[in-house]
Amino acid sequence: MVQAYYRPETLEEALGLLGREKDARLLAGGSYLLSPRFKDRAISAIAISSLLPQGIERRKDSLIIGAGICSQSLADSSLVPEALRQAALGMANRNVRNRATVGGNIGADRSCSSLQPFFLVAEAIYHRAGSDPIPAQRWREEPPGIITAVEFPLPAGRSFAYGRYSRSACDLALIGCAVRADLGAGRLDNLRVALGGLSAHAQRYPGLEASLEGKPLPPRAELEEMAQAFFSPIDDLRGSAAFKRRRAAVLLADLLGSLKERRL
Repeated sequence: MVQAYYRPETLEEALGLLGREKDARLLAGGSYLLSPRFKDRAISAIAISSLLPQGIERRKDSLIIGAGICSQSLADSSLVPEALRQAALGMANRNVRNRATVGGNIGADRSCSSLQPFFLVAEAIYHRAGSDPIPAQRWREEPPGIITAVEFPLPAGRSFAYGRYSRSACDLALIGCAVRADLGAGRLDNLRVALGGLSAHAQRYPGLEASLEGKPLPPRAELEEMAQAFFSPIDDLRGSAAFKRRRAAVLLADLLGSLKERRL
């Protein structure tokens, strides 16, 4: 429940409120903060939607995405990799996507985050107001502040793929997975794998990456069996640990098999 509402005129003012106000929360699109999960919690909302960049800039070898852009605009953009467009489209429905922002999806940091798995495998950098940029892999290590933009490299030859498993097209993802690799001579080079839905937050799986790095893609049955050994899912209302472990391995095998067709 919002008990205090602030509309700062600058990001510096917003940072001051964030550090000073009790139970302060940042409000951009509101698809998360104004959801029922906060109805019994007294919060101070700091509206920052007008202060955040909302553009997408494609440079020669990188992409910069403003944290204030909504997920639907991200999905509609021809500048972003197809896998990221699919990740954005995986967020509930169009009504939610028209409100939910890139920065909000990162900041909420939910297990079912649509965008975090992609940003993790892309080795994205989060630009922050009043702080140095921080890699997506490390941003939980310190107070996140206010994320203003996401930047990640797009070198030639890099392939991405994203997939999700959910009970219906408009439901939250039970499992979301993103993979990336540089394909050369039939090998998986610079492989990155991240999944959401198996733990409290989306995360990368470096042990699994290392086991496949620099090698041809193994037969599907072998890949699924090997992958399951690296997953330790949580039991929750969305599914048992055994179900999630098996379903995640199937999804991963699907995506790795499709990498050649999903370059950028």
